[in-house]
Amino acid sequence: MIWHRSHCLREINDQPQEGGLLICQDALEVDLSPYMGQAQMVYLDPPGSSGNAFTCKLRVGKRGYESSRQAVQLPAYEDGQHPRDERYLRKIRKLIELSHLLLDETGSMFLHVTVDNLARARLMMDEVFGVDQFRNQIIWSFQTGGRSKRYFSRKHDAILFYAKSDKHYFDITQVPIAKRGSRDNHMKRHVDEHGRSYRSIVSGGKKYIYYDDEPVFPDDVWADVSQMQQKDPQRTGYPGQKPQALLDRMVLSTTRPGDLVVDLCCGSGTALASAATNERRFIGIDNSPVAFAACRKRLSPYRLVCQAPLSQSGAMLDAAVLPGIGYYTVSINAYTVPEEELAGITRQPKDLVIEGMDLIDQWHAGLINKGVFVSYASSLREKQTPELETSLEVPLLRGTVAIMLIDVLGRRSLWTGTPAF
Repeated sequence: MIWHRSHCLREINDQPQEGGLLICQDALEVDLSPYMGQAQMVYLDPPGSSGNAFTCKLRVGKRGYESSRQAVQLPAYEDGQHPRDERYLRKIRKLIELSHLLLDETGSMFLHVTVDNLARARLMMDEVFGVDQFRNQIIWSFQTGGRSKRYFSRKHDAILFYAKSDKHYFDITQVPIAKRGSRDNHMKRHVDEHGRSYRSIVSGGKKYIYYDDEPVFPDDVWADVSQMQQKDPQRTGYPGQKPQALLDRMVLSTTRPGDLVVDLCCGSGTALASAATNERRFIGIDNSPVAFAACRKRLSPYRLVCQAPLSQSGAMLDAAVLPGIGYYTVSINAYTVPEEELAGITRQPKDLVIEGMDLIDQWHAGLINKGVFVSYASSLREKQTPELETSLEVPLLRGTVAIMLIDVLGRRSLWTGTPAF
């Protein structure tokens, strides 16, 4: 067969578990009118204002996923040039305004910012949501990273928590935390008639009782959630990735199963993963193809509707389709990328040669019908499965057999074949 590029309006990942919508585009350019007033929670962690450009480390081939010794560095996103840069501030303001429009009256928004941008972010949130809807300035404290000798080391981010209205939903009982220590300082220990141990203290003429087995809930300083470690199994290689435990606390306390969670700068997809694992629906948007590829892989167990540009590079695919009883067997024989398209990327090691199946990071086999590609089977490079399968099975249904492929450059392409004769 001769394989050539094809097109589709959207991609659907055929999985039974509820998922959501994944879009590769600038959030301010997406038509979100059908979802206005529908979101229960919006999480926004926009690029900062350091002026730096950030890259994503993507492992390459079986050896790369087994040992981390083969990888490429791909452009991920760029920060704004300065906290007072008017263009940067206008974009953040528009994202906050869009978030406000997306929220239901009972909804909540969390804006995650560094200390450099906190003051301006707080003012913008006050203006859009109203001062009365401020709920918390959450301090996420961590100990990783370097130490400054010029000032006290900055070891926290701020997360601004605002409600859409006084009707907002919040249930702190959904996010209990481990006790920090025993409440035995200056307190007497007792055992009640049911055998429960408790401590008591009298203050101001009033007796306070604290049972040892009572759950404890977080305040507005979160020091019990650590940053991502290098060998954390959640790590995708995308810069700025947050631990899922951090997002779980926001999702579980402000939403219920089936609610809609939106992330307008979704990056590696942590908010989306938190929503999906906790049985919430999601919409994730990011204009970085590398972010889209990371999310597409991370969320592959869930039902997805994907909208993203398709690459028109000079790559070539050799594949085969064999019909069977009730299914097609779709096989990839070879994938080649012109050397000039690989010339500009940073490789680890520098003399790394990338060829053959090592050029593919993930691929999906399915059918195109009426402009929609439905993926029925996938093979993804991960630490648990470093080697790609070369053959996948697709049910014998109406439509044209197709392959959706994401290569090591983060490029997404759709292929269909025609007979060679």
